[in-house]
This record gives sequence, C-alpha cells and structure tokens, in this order.
Amino acid sequence: MGTLSMLFGNPAVKKLEQRLWERARKRYLGEHPSERTDNERTMMRKVRDAYRDVVAAALQEEEQKIREAWAEFKKVMTEELKAALTTVLRMSSLEWYSIEAGQLPAPKVIAVPYQLLKRITAELVPQLLRKKIDFECLDDAALEALASYAADERFLHVLDEARHNHELFNIGNGEARFAVAQVIRRDPYFLGEDRHHSLIDMVLLSSTENTNGDAASQRAAFHHWREEYLKNRRDDRRFTGDGWEIESEELESWATQP
Repeated sequence: MGTLSMLFGNPAVKKLEQRLWERARKRYLGEHPSERTDNERTMMRKVRDAYRDVVAAALQEEEQKIREAWAEFKKVMTEELKAALTTVLRMSSLEWYSIEAGQLPAPKVIAVPYQLLKRITAELVPQLLRKKIDFECLDDAALEALASYAADERFLHVLDEARHNHELFNIGNGEARFAVAQVIRRDPYFLGEDRHHSLIDMVLLSSTENTNGDAASQRAAFHHWREEYLKNRRDDRRFTGDGWEIESEELESWATQP
C-alpha cells in the first residue's frame, strides 16, 4: 500500500463504511417504522446511536481483509468490470432499450442510461470476485464496496476502450451484436412517462448486423453511425426502464432538468 493510501485511507474501505451505515439505516427503519417521518439528520443521529458498535465491529473485521486483497484487486478490477458488462448485455433484451434507429426485432441503434448500465455491471462484479481465491474471505458488503470503487474508477474507461477497439457485444440470446458507439453526457431524453424531457448521460450502441465482422467493416459501421444517425436522431426518444427492474425515482435521480 502506498503512502497516500496510508495517509488518507483506503477508498474501498470508505465505501464499505457508507454501505454499512445504509444497511443500519434500513434496519432501524424496519424496527421503528413510525420514525420514517423524521428528517434525515435526526434519523441518522438515531441510527448512529443505535448501531455505532455494530458498524465499528463489522468495519474492523473487513478492513484488514480489503487491505490485504487490495493489490490483487487493482490488477483485476478492469477485466472483471469488462466481463460483468459483457454478461449484463448478453442477459438483457433488445426490448429493454430505447430504440434510436431502426425498429424491433432488428434495431440499428439502441440506448441505455450510463448510470443504469454502470450500476447493474457493478452489482455483478461481486459474484465474479467471489470465485477468486484472493477474495473468498470477504463478506458481501466488502465485495460490493470493491465493485462500487471499480465502477467509479474504471467503468467509463471500459466503455471508451470498447468503443476505440470496436469490440462487439451480444445483446440477448439471439445473434444481435452491437458496438459501443457513443457516451453522450447530458443527453436530452424523455424518461418513463414524463411529458418533459430531462438531461441524462446515455450509452448508445450501434448494430453490426450488416458488417462482415472484420475490423475494417466495423469501423465503417461506426463512421456510418456518426455521419447518419448521430446527426439525425429522433426528437421523441424515450427510455422507460421496462425490463431493467428499476424504480422511476432512481431513474429520475440520474437526470437533471434542462
């Protein structure tokens, strides 16, 4: 561990502490449902009074394990994120995305919120880490903290690298293959059933169905996307979240009003 990590603390341990307090908050509300009307500051004061020792004990138990696994984790976290992303896309369905160009069952361009894809990818990473001997002693909260750190630090890099290398991903169980075409920040989008659009970061994926599968053909498809679709996008584009099992409140929390 480097000098800076020793001085400022391990970032995954900080994320673990946040998760432990969030778990404590949910537990407290489950045991004291009548206090849901308290303001957040009052609520957290009560939670800390009730679970300070429990959280401290859990943090102490897992902190050293995280520090011992940290060097190995830094080596593998990018590849684990990429593997998780590949699995998430394969397990999804074309119907879950916003169709930007073309139509089902063979759309040409699809889109999904960046934060949604990042969150679901991070949720899968602990399962992958659990299979590795260096991480089998960590509990679920610690693995989730590591995954959250990896997603915050490297998820955009994974997408950018996939786009640069024209990597192909399977969507669903069929033969639909897509490449990352663009990550658009603050993209105007209708969300759910809203009548007014919001600004939200979106990941756009372009179909490679009509390419020959070679690198040159894939690059041509990407440039075709840039020239044709990006300049002529639909102005009624909407993402509903159907299929992703996401609450409308969480979806809207990732967006800002124009």
